[in-house]
Amino acid sequence: MSQNASLPPHVALSRRTLLAGAALGLAAAPLRQAAAAPETEMTVTEALRQRRSTRRFSDQPVEPALVAELLWAAFGVNRPETGLHTAPSWHGAADSMIHVASADGVSVYEPERDTTRQRHPGDIRQSLSPQPFVATAPICLLHISDLRRLSAAEDESQRPLYAQIDAAIVAQNVYLFAASRGLGTCLVGGMDRPGITAALGLEAHEYVAFVQPVGWPAQG
Repeated sequence: MSQNASLPPHVALSRRTLLAGAALGLAAAPLRQAAAAPETEMTVTEALRQRRSTRRFSDQPVEPALVAELLWAAFGVNRPETGLHTAPSWHGAADSMIHVASADGVSVYEPERDTTRQRHPGDIRQSLSPQPFVATAPICLLHISDLRRLSAAEDESQRPLYAQIDAAIVAQNVYLFAASRGLGTCLVGGMDRPGITAALGLEAHEYVAFVQPVGWPAQG
């Protein structure tokens, strides 16, 4: 596994399995204590005070258990009885599909199962954005919308707008979780949408709304 690896391609990442202590073949290095919920949870108000955009990242990897917690906070199912999510969406469309790009490839978060599956084996971080700092983060979240789920919008030209609004709400969840755990992140609109679409072989209904690098802030 490379130094910046966060999502091994052969592992289905899940909060349930990771936080229960099943390593699933991950590297022998112990998970950080921060991967589990801290003894004293930061309040939402405290997280809002700490929320900021980070554009300088260290080369320290983000542990798989912490990535799993981050993905659930972003758009996980918080009401299993109804299948509803931690973030709202336009007309309840639940169109957000979070992709996680790392040195080990690109994985897709599946909220219903709270796990991930690999979509692409290559490291595409260098081609995500013309802004160089994006590729320096150990993981980059790709906020991709399934526009088919926005079919209630009769004017198809409005669907990308609704997709971006939904993605921005999910991204704020990422910001607050990152602030509560000491991670850094930044929502990036300046991306190479055609390049990402080509690299992942996205379908016409899969719309790239934003890129959001995540990692430990660089010191100094």
